[in-house]
Amino acid sequence: MKRFLIGLGAVLTVAGIVGLAYGQQIGMFASLMLAHAPHDPFDAAKAPPAPDYAQASSWGALPDVKDASDVAPPGEQIADPAPADVFFIHPTTFFSNDLWNQPLDDAATNARTDSGPLRNQASAFNGCCAVYAPRYRQMTFGGFLKYDESSQKAIDLAYSDVKRAFDYYIAHYNHGRPFIIAGHSQGARLARLLVADEIDGTALRGQFVAAYIVGNWMDADWFKARKTIRPCERADDTGCVLTWSSILEGEDAQKQREGFAQRSGYAPDMAHKDYVCTNPLSWSRSAALAPAALNKGGWVYGRGDKPRPIDPNLISAHCDNGALFISEPKDFAYRVAVLPGGNYHNYDYQLAYMNIRENAQTRVHAFLSKGK
Repeated sequence: MKRFLIGLGAVLTVAGIVGLAYGQQIGMFASLMLAHAPHDPFDAAKAPPAPDYAQASSWGALPDVKDASDVAPPGEQIADPAPADVFFIHPTTFFSNDLWNQPLDDAATNARTDSGPLRNQASAFNGCCAVYAPRYRQMTFGGFLKYDESSQKAIDLAYSDVKRAFDYYIAHYNHGRPFIIAGHSQGARLARLLVADEIDGTALRGQFVAAYIVGNWMDADWFKARKTIRPCERADDTGCVLTWSSILEGEDAQKQREGFAQRSGYAPDMAHKDYVCTNPLSWSRSAALAPAALNKGGWVYGRGDKPRPIDPNLISAHCDNGALFISEPKDFAYRVAVLPGGNYHNYDYQLAYMNIRENAQTRVHAFLSKGK
């Protein structure tokens, strides 16, 4: 036992040091060893106070506030003025074992959100777009470990915040501009709800450039149920959805879906669906291998005040039933927090950061050109 505790302490010490550079990713890695769902069932009466989106403090990123999304790889420029917006929904950065949803005054979680997904994911869109990223009462990481009725209620609460934030953004910030919706993991789960409720078949469809719904399995049936939303087919396609989940070549994506289905009373048929995948190296849904030469560069900010360089030709990739199978990246920066089963979930954006950055600009340009 003593040897185990010493080993665990060493792992957590390293995790803490590396976490200074890699934020959300290492937080999830450490939490895998210690996390569990809260013991008490979800109780709406005990939920943290709802955010007020008229207050700048309820946003992780706003265009007129200096924030973590205002960074770019060396040699890249932040668009000013930006011709479009992005509404970005961050992934899970809350790791409480006691609370189902994050209080917005939780400074440690907000700092993790800023140093992780806002800096390493949302920033990919600042070459084309003004970045709007709400803070919201996200569900704790442990709620995903055994997804049950309390988990669903906690997600519903998180979505109620995101929907209100989006409505506030449209009413007070958007001013009729074209916009992208983007999210990752829990944020992607909420983004797909938002696209279904607020974009599909509504007047806002006319301003909608695309949605990057990444790190959440998007089944083909979801698209069949939509009136006006379909998967993107090309690099310059608009009014559509892009989605992928990164897994190391040779691993078993189906087994991972089956594992989640067994833990969840809400998705028993998850393992038997057909899933959609967009290859971010080719922007095609083809199963053909996109060689590493098409990877314009992975990027993570790193630590300190000086950003790391771009890492070109980082991975090759191909799609297969919703999974983006990738070659192993050699750089340690992209292997700090790989999940069991070769799951590169924590790096879905970073592995193809420069492709995403360029593609967001391409889609905005294509959207604006159609209006001329």
